[in-house]
Parts: sequence; structure tokens; C-alpha cells
Amino acid sequence: MIRPWHLAPILAAAALAAAAYWWHSERNSWRAPAARRPELPSVEPMPQPARASVHQALERPLLWSARRPVQTDEKPGGLARELTQSRLTAVFESGRERVAVLLRADGSSFKITGQTRPWRLENFDGRTAGFVSADGERVERLLESGAPTPRADPRRPTEPPRSVPPLTGATPP
Repeated sequence: MIRPWHLAPILAAAALAAAAYWWHSERNSWRAPAARRPELPSVEPMPQPARASVHQALERPLLWSARRPVQTDEKPGGLARELTQSRLTAVFESGRERVAVLLRADGSSFKITGQTRPWRLENFDGRTAGFVSADGERVERLLESGAPTPRADPRRPTEPPRSVPPLTGATPP
């Protein structure tokens, strides 16, 4: 009688031989299936939009609700009115160079330096900037910050600042 554990290796060898024969005989007869191409709808070219100049695009920003060009005053007093209606947000100093950054009523910002024309930055004392035009007209703007400035109570006298002792551990004289 043949034991089952003697029969398993013989059947495995026969299956392996049959698979090898089938692999070698059918290997060259395989062909790739034909490529399937999707059915696409016919596409017509889009008409080209009319070209807008860059100047018009800057005057009509995309996210404005009105999308209309900003009306500018070309009158001689228009620049002075624009300067008086704007807010002084910052003044940057580097050596002798000063740059004042102002915010217009429409939300856009612009800068004025000591060399710009027709207006130039003449002086800045830490809180107030003085601007002068080419024809001698003067405008002063107060520096505005995002935080409210504390107002001094006129009834209460101001105290001089106290001296702070040094951090080295030495006692003040």
C-alpha cells in the first residue's frame, strides 16, 4: 500500500511539470488586447476675450463690489485734498532717508519720501509729519496707529519716570 505522504510529492512534481509545459507552449501565442480609446465629444475652440490694458485692470480690482474705475481729481488742489484726507500710518527712517506711508480713504496705500514730487516729506518729530508741495503749500499729518493712544488727564499732574535699579544685584547709590 502506498502511503499518502509518498503520493503528495509525486502529484506536486506532476503539476509543476504540466505548468512548465503549458508556460513554454503558450508563451508566444499571447497578444495584448486592442487599445480602447474613450469616445470624446467634439471640442470647439473658445473665442479669445478682448484684451484689457493693465491700467484698466489696476483701476478695477477683481474683488471690489462696484468694479468701476476710481474717479481721480486732476485739479491742482486734488493732490492736497487727497493728502489731507489720508491717514499717516508709518514713517520709516534710515540715516537721512525718510519714507512716510499713508492710507487713502479708499484703502490703498502710497508713500512719500523726501524726493517725491509734487509732495515731499519735509520733517517728522515722532508724532507729526510735515509735507511740503512744489509750490510751497504745507500740510501736517498726525501719526495714527492701530491701538488707541492714552489721553492724559489734565487734572492729574504727570509724574516723572522712576529709575529702574540695574539687574546686576548692586544697590542703587
